[in-house]
Amino acid sequence: MTLRSRLLLAALVVTITVVAALAYVSARQGSVLIGQLDSQLLVVSDNISRGVERIAGEFPANPQPRPDAPLVTGELYVAFVGDGATEPQVLARPVSEPDLVPDVSDADLEQAAETSQPFSADALDSDTRARVVVTDVGPGHLVFAISTRAADEAQNQMLITAGIALGVVLAALAAALWSVDRLGIRPIESVTKAAEDVAAGRSDHRVEHPSVATEAGRLGLAFNAMLDSRQATEARQRRFVADASHELRTPLTTLRGYAALHASGQLSATETDDAMARIHSESKRMEALVDDLLTLASLDEDRPLEYSTINLSQLLGDLASDASAIQPERPIDVSDVDEGVNIAGDRHQLTQALTTIINNALLHTPPTARIMLACGQDETGVRIRISDEGPGIEPEHLDHLFERFYRADTGRERFAGGSGLGLAIAQGIVAAHHGQIDAVSTVGDGTTITISLPLDQ
Repeated sequence: MTLRSRLLLAALVVTITVVAALAYVSARQGSVLIGQLDSQLLVVSDNISRGVERIAGEFPANPQPRPDAPLVTGELYVAFVGDGATEPQVLARPVSEPDLVPDVSDADLEQAAETSQPFSADALDSDTRARVVVTDVGPGHLVFAISTRAADEAQNQMLITAGIALGVVLAALAAALWSVDRLGIRPIESVTKAAEDVAAGRSDHRVEHPSVATEAGRLGLAFNAMLDSRQATEARQRRFVADASHELRTPLTTLRGYAALHASGQLSATETDDAMARIHSESKRMEALVDDLLTLASLDEDRPLEYSTINLSQLLGDLASDASAIQPERPIDVSDVDEGVNIAGDRHQLTQALTTIINNALLHTPPTARIMLACGQDETGVRIRISDEGPGIEPEHLDHLFERFYRADTGRERFAGGSGLGLAIAQGIVAAHHGQIDAVSTVGDGTTITISLPLDQ
């Protein structure tokens, strides 16, 4: 059953409940009003019957109405019907309806006199009804009646009020259903259709004009954002595969070329040794590239880190010594390092990230350019800064510095640098430690890369 069907069923149940409640209230009011009339009739009939029992003899031959009788009110019809009489002798008439005469047959008189209980009867020459009580007084019967017009009018007013209330309830219910359908069900149907279209291969489908004022609207916006993120991820994956293929194509072509030359016997002994050296060099390059790809895949899968306590001041000192061993003439400054700065992290991965950044500085700056290593701690966390006095990075390249396979040399010459994965790996490692890495550079004034790490991982 669809959501719209459930809402319609709920609306039907609410409507039936309201109608049943109003019908019950109306019937209950009518019963109460009739009960009040019956109580009035019974009290008057009982009092008059008791008075008649105390009177000796019989009724006069022609009894007349007595307006001053204390037990006869101005709203009652009282008549005496003698045994064998064809017409009742009216003793009192109601002021509001002087023509009220209940249509009661002789059989009804006898039966009503035996039970002494009120019953309903139509009025002669009138469109109203009356409640009637009959008592036996020996020579005949006393008939007491009271019009139900007031009670009927009150019940009619109740029915009109109930009808108006029912109309208001139905209108409010219809407005609520329309609002829920427009603001809730239709956007959900739009999201469902968009999901079906995306599943069918139309990844460009989006939910049209979702409103953020409703949960369904926010669902539509979240769905659109999810699709945008998915498309961006797929684009990055396609670019990643294309870049990886591009990086692997060159060493594979080299290996295949030298293998073909060796197989054809076109290489001399000296050329064969050179070819083997080139093959070894290209295979190591491929091995390094594959290792980088595996590292990135591991970071993407959020594999758990091997945490230990790391003394950053000691780690930076070791990295500075390693860099000096690579380029002894390079000035490396590690003076701005706070002693005793410890964090919890994966030593191997953090060492890899910092080494990558330092090696980039060694590779892309002149040998005389100074490299400065610094770290400090405050209440928010730890800051590691690696700065150089090199030529700096162009602004158009700075925003893409940590993208995978991104290199400033668009031609991707092998001897101009690595594969473009080093800084992407460094960023992934820092992100795995819940930190942040940023780069600031000015052309001619060098580059500063700052790593911010929280104290508690």
